[in-house]
Amino acid sequence: MARTRVVRNGEGAVVAPWRVKSSGDLSDGRFDLMVGEVPYRSGPPLHRHEDQEDTFYVLEGVLTVQGDDEIFEAGPGDFVTFPPGVAHTFDNLEPGQPPVRVLNIMTPGGYDRAIAAFNELGAQMADLAKAQAVGKRFKVEIVGPPIHEKLG
Repeated sequence: MARTRVVRNGEGAVVAPWRVKSSGDLSDGRFDLMVGEVPYRSGPPLHRHEDQEDTFYVLEGVLTVQGDDEIFEAGPGDFVTFPPGVAHTFDNLEPGQPPVRVLNIMTPGGYDRAIAAFNELGAQMADLAKAQAVGKRFKVEIVGPPIHEKLG
């Protein structure tokens, strides 16, 4: 039987840089809901999800976002969603700006496991073959560099 779930401020598993408020494991696979802080020049490589819609709501700061070939800025209150198959990335590219606070929803859920697996790579994430091998396990394809590398 379904139960009400309450996750208080500061609670939830941490899968850097995200605090997982709900995961696919806790929502019967329906969604992940994560709150994260994106430090300066720390965003992920350009990637696309085979099955998942990746949605962002900016809480604080300015997030630079790329969807396919379009690059734009999203500020507090802005909502951005990428359907499955759309190449995308994001980053904090404002020098001196504190980490950008973002709400992230993945549907269906389970992507928190992929983030944990990518985190385990650490510096080896720069090895494209290793990163792509991890991505393949979670139906995500890395198709380009992080936006901070693209824009310099």
